[in-house]
Amino acid sequence: MDLNYFYTFKEVVRSGSYTQTAEELGYAQSSVTTQIKKLEEHYQVKLFERVGRNMRLTQSGEQLYDYVKGIIKLADEAEEQLRNDSNLRGTVRIGTVESLAAYFITPYIKSLKQKHPELRILFESGLCPNLIEGTMNGTYDIAILLDRLQKHPGLTTIPIRQEEMVLIAPPHHPLTKLNEVTLKKLETETLILTEEGCSYRVLLEQLLREEEVQAKSIISFSSLEAIKQCVADDLGIALLPRIAVERDVQSGKVVALPFQQNEIKIYTQVVYQKNKWISPPLKQFISLLEE
Repeated sequence: MDLNYFYTFKEVVRSGSYTQTAEELGYAQSSVTTQIKKLEEHYQVKLFERVGRNMRLTQSGEQLYDYVKGIIKLADEAEEQLRNDSNLRGTVRIGTVESLAAYFITPYIKSLKQKHPELRILFESGLCPNLIEGTMNGTYDIAILLDRLQKHPGLTTIPIRQEEMVLIAPPHHPLTKLNEVTLKKLETETLILTEEGCSYRVLLEQLLREEEVQAKSIISFSSLEAIKQCVADDLGIALLPRIAVERDVQSGKVVALPFQQNEIKIYTQVVYQKNKWISPPLKQFISLLEE
């Protein structure tokens, strides 16, 4: 059995699409279809069933997937352990949140890619709960979170740094005249929040409930750029990491309010499965983040 068939099979499971798998792996779609058919012929089972536009594992497919994950893990470990050259190959899968992807991580990805040009890096963004789940089920080798420090029993957590959170408002907003902005002051404001499940939205909403504060209205966006533009256009105020708003504050597009909440402690952190073998490229990447 060609080991590449297993890699293709795993990618179809991850993406749920022959077309996307072909794009990710650089194959023709017909090649992906052929490889899956050969697996089905070899094991004499049906591996996938179509649900809408996506492919879903059958019961037999789920059984094979459990074995394939172990086979690929061992194959990747063997390749990394036995390879002597300095230009590392293979694939690393990294998940992170949008704010870190846009304003923090890319220079480290670039540095790793420059050191190992043949290394294949799959880099995806998502919400912290989904990233944790993806790390636990093997979708990601590691995840870089922006959240409270994780104490998950199945994860190893490496803190990188605490991130400062900033409440931003449009220039000339009445709250900019205050020496301190308290939670109570937010009752008359429109809050522009990230999507539900975002770590710092969860913490802010928790604090508001504890103080029995209800904002006048709430607007939600998944895009940080959209949130910042709405604030600049005087549609409301928003709580975002300083790394995401630093340039906007410096340019005068928005203003950082004197808002101090020690309860909102958010950390950039690396997480991965406790029993996971960390390949040399991932070790180098984590070391870059820790420097």
